[in-house]
Amino acid sequence: MSAQGVLNQYWRLILVMLLPARYVKWLGVLTLAVLIPGAILSFFGHSVLLYLGSAFSFLLVMMVGMLVPGQMLALRSSKQFQYMADLRYPLFFIAMVFWLLVSFWLSITLVLLNPKEFSFYSIFALTTMALTCAAVLFAVVGSYMQTAQGFVPLLVWIVFFSAKSTDLLSAVNTGVYWLVTALLWLVMFAWWVRWQPQKYLINFMTLPAAEMQRQQANNIQAITNVFSATPKTLAGSLLAGVSDGIQAWCKRELGQLVFFLLMLMFMLYWVRQIPANVASMMVSIYAFIYICIRGGIIFQSFFRNLYRLWINGSYSRGEILTYIEKRYFLMLVSSIVPVTLVFVLINHYLLNDLLGLFKGAYVLFIGFLFSSLAFYVGLFVYIKCAASFVLLNWITPIVNIGLIGIMVYLNILWGPSPSHEHAGYLWFSGALLMLTLLARAWVKSSWESVNFYRVKN
Repeated sequence: MSAQGVLNQYWRLILVMLLPARYVKWLGVLTLAVLIPGAILSFFGHSVLLYLGSAFSFLLVMMVGMLVPGQMLALRSSKQFQYMADLRYPLFFIAMVFWLLVSFWLSITLVLLNPKEFSFYSIFALTTMALTCAAVLFAVVGSYMQTAQGFVPLLVWIVFFSAKSTDLLSAVNTGVYWLVTALLWLVMFAWWVRWQPQKYLINFMTLPAAEMQRQQANNIQAITNVFSATPKTLAGSLLAGVSDGIQAWCKRELGQLVFFLLMLMFMLYWVRQIPANVASMMVSIYAFIYICIRGGIIFQSFFRNLYRLWINGSYSRGEILTYIEKRYFLMLVSSIVPVTLVFVLINHYLLNDLLGLFKGAYVLFIGFLFSSLAFYVGLFVYIKCAASFVLLNWITPIVNIGLIGIMVYLNILWGPSPSHEHAGYLWFSGALLMLTLLARAWVKSSWESVNFYRVKN
């Protein structure tokens, strides 16, 4: 094959591996559209767009990094690609170069953020070894059991924080890190060229929205069978898609509480290995993300089943809006309260009040505001976009990422404890509350025009 043909093959493989889904390509375009003007405006003393673009770029790299191992396995196990050419070597070298570039980018970023604490050569060697370990584990574990890939980051974090942070960045260990990295890539290469896939391994992150929704519905049905119980009301069960009885609620919340505690136990293992301010930041971010995810899960079931309530119930449009508001916030509060009570006990007795009273209350408040705003943004999509799940999964993350970018700029969740001396917290939460109230007023004014039959579910 000519040099031009080889380059063309590598270029097409790079696009397929790194940008396999449309949402990744649009996120890349959005990142460049924000990052380039932000870099220009930073020279004139305006750095808000630069912070937001940095958040977008970090999200893009993280998303592509999660896509690459699954895409490697999907292309390698595809019979169509196997008949066309032997792609084992190009796929391997593209993945290796990608992870090295990501390690280089992360190392440069850390050094620029804190040049006194980090040495480039030490942090580059450590980052390369950690990302190589994660990439190799993702590929090898995913080739035999795709469902177990979610435990790989937990394993890497546990191993990483098992050692003292002062020893990790020592210049003496740099040679060891590079040796381990080279051995990992050699083992990966030896396994990769000998691996014979028995079936096609789907990269679930690249599936179309309709296919992902079908598989999600199948998973929900399986979960529903496990947590089934006698329903309390027809309307509540139709809206949630599961029984709304007390017994079913206890089963669901017990499962969520167990999951929350398991994740928290993993965090407790390495929280003690890092400085208190960093540990407080990580715990508060985890609590904030958990609240937002719980709100999103509840609303997605409402979004999917709202037309069933309209068809099978006797409610008017105004009564439906009032009903779903009450049900959403009731379910959100009832899911947060047990976790909050358990977390308060753990924070006091096991973490020695790592998260202060003001900080904990503010995390709870801001997470509730995020979930409230996401609820009304979702209803906006339902009214204006014919209940399109695709647009819901686009618009809601964009709004959340924009708000999180503002939080990054104001040092929310990892700045000082909120009080009257820290106006950034108060201004942000006040503005978010006003935005939520405006979104609610707009939804109420437009709700009478909603068409429950013209849905794309």
